[in-house]
Amino acid sequence: MPNILETYDALWVIPYATAVGPIVAIFSSLMFTSLADRRVDAQKLLGILTLSGSVFLWLSFSVLSWGWSPWWYVFMQGCNALISAPMWALLTKIALVNTDDPQKNFPLYRIWGTLGWLFAGVLVSWLALDESALAGKLGAGVRLGLGGLCFMLPRTPPKGNRARSLKEALGLSAFSLFENRSLRVYFVTSMLFAAPLAAHYMYAPMLLKQLEELGRHEGVVAGVLTWLLPGPTAQMSLGQITELVAMLIMSWLGARARVKPLVVLAMVFGLTRFALYAAAGHYGLITLMWLGVSLHGPTYTFFSITGQMFVDRRVSEGMRGQAQALLGLLSGSIGHTTGALSCGLLFSATQAGQTWLGWTIFWSILALVIVFCLGYFVVGYNQKQSSTD
Repeated sequence: MPNILETYDALWVIPYATAVGPIVAIFSSLMFTSLADRRVDAQKLLGILTLSGSVFLWLSFSVLSWGWSPWWYVFMQGCNALISAPMWALLTKIALVNTDDPQKNFPLYRIWGTLGWLFAGVLVSWLALDESALAGKLGAGVRLGLGGLCFMLPRTPPKGNRARSLKEALGLSAFSLFENRSLRVYFVTSMLFAAPLAAHYMYAPMLLKQLEELGRHEGVVAGVLTWLLPGPTAQMSLGQITELVAMLIMSWLGARARVKPLVVLAMVFGLTRFALYAAAGHYGLITLMWLGVSLHGPTYTFFSITGQMFVDRRVSEGMRGQAQALLGLLSGSIGHTTGALSCGLLFSATQAGQTWLGWTIFWSILALVIVFCLGYFVVGYNQKQSSTD
């Protein structure tokens, strides 16, 4: 996204473009997943939302190629997010409900999402679309196909009771999960951890592009990697390659997986990733950047996938969709919105993107934020509260 927006003289809008999705998702995630828990088959709702959102996804990139104001891009992405925000929560619910052994099999199903992300990233660079709005239009076309496939998923009927109040209809009853200390600490940690994570998506491709232009990478391995992954979008998919390995590890662990050590390990990986980004900016070495991007896979898997399975086994059947949506609301909406806006301000204040020192300061400050998240989780999470934690 940063390289595409820069091509259309719209890089200045990236904090707002990143934040608008999480903001509008606040209003839709819990409400739609409440429908799936109480009134509508989850796979049907997922198909309807996917097809509807693809229209606005196509329009958001079309307005860039048409030369419209970048604010139209922000508006169309907001409409897309309003409709599409519950997609991951609904898909997660469908997979977990219809899986015999979720602790073992869910990571194996989730691997296919990682493969899709990996293939898309490599394809964009192979087609030389790293800086073209056509990449987003192709994504909208893929989503149309996805919408049709959603109706072929296993039937997942609602298990909860009909809403008896406006609070239940809007999905706000999910906030009662905060009464459980383990869930509360994980929810808050997810929200805090998502803030610095926003910078990975917003600015890591931009730093990769600058380091690629600098040309300080030699050796056979570097040559082969740049040949296979010829652009920043493809090189960002290094995180999906390591994510595949992490998913397999999660499947092997199965029910033996414990939340606290895996989440701590994930945040240590996340801290190391930003430290490598800071070093890459300081020394101008793209190889350090590649190592950092590679750590994104285990960071995401050990934090998010562990959390999704943990939340699923700690709530009742009639609350599972809303619980996943609440997790997405706190991390994807509130956390990412705060992160997008604050990272945008920090990016400008440190002059990252303009000087190599600015990049180093930028990533170093975000690494310190992760240290704070890690400290909060270690102190607050009570692993002895339940044997399933």
